[in-house]
Amino acid sequence: MIKNFTCGANKLKGIYIGNNKALVCPVWGGKLLVPSDDLSVAPNLIMHGVHEPELTNYLLKTIRANYTTVDIGANLGYFTVLLGYLVGPGGKVIAYEADPGSFNLLRDNVSINYLYDRITLHNKAIYSSTCKLSFYITERFRGNASINEHDEKYFKHYNDNVRRIEVPAEPLDIYLGQLKHIDLVKLDIEGGEYHAFRGMADLIKNKVIDTVVFELNRGMLKDNWFPLYHLLSDITERYGAKLFSLTTEGNLVPATLSELYQYNGYPHVVMKL
Repeated sequence: MIKNFTCGANKLKGIYIGNNKALVCPVWGGKLLVPSDDLSVAPNLIMHGVHEPELTNYLLKTIRANYTTVDIGANLGYFTVLLGYLVGPGGKVIAYEADPGSFNLLRDNVSINYLYDRITLHNKAIYSSTCKLSFYITERFRGNASINEHDEKYFKHYNDNVRRIEVPAEPLDIYLGQLKHIDLVKLDIEGGEYHAFRGMADLIKNKVIDTVVFELNRGMLKDNWFPLYHLLSDITERYGAKLFSLTTEGNLVPATLSELYQYNGYPHVVMKL
């Protein structure tokens, strides 16, 4: 079982290989190229070989061979590669990453693990419609990129540089009729969850999706914090969806939407449909 690690408790899991990259050996196997100057995902991967142990443990416990999974906000590919190993050659992983720089790393990490037979990559955002979006890339804390512009509160906590680009976006509902079943959708898109859920409304209605794992982040959701609450409430009432939080060991703990919304943010909410 993967645990939370403390600084200095273990040998480093990564080594600098030049060209602003480190090669990391995740604790679950495989290998990952990581930007050595990233201050969000890279430090824990280089030091401990693990990122978000709660979600990592949950996936290790629940994802099986031949599953179909979707990784939205794939970043450099930590969870995409993990899912690729877990679903096996008979499974499918569809991964989305809007940041072109992170997407290049994602593509390289799929290639060096020889998982391109089961993983499909899209350099796009997931949204409520097919369109072009402004996308804000965080250059020092790469895990904080978002479709929502970062405000003064963000810069009080992060010494970061942000630049805006335009990216293509599409709803997950484009797969309605193409995929008979999606075992898991993982959402980590820093405030884009409201539009992502709107864009998978038909998949949910038609009972294609089994599980959605997502983050609640009030600071990044901004004006969509309460609209997301009402949307999630409607999904739970209309379709009987159940909500859970995760323990460090990756176990499900029943939760209500009201309980989760007592916090300004919650990293891993599991919705079982």
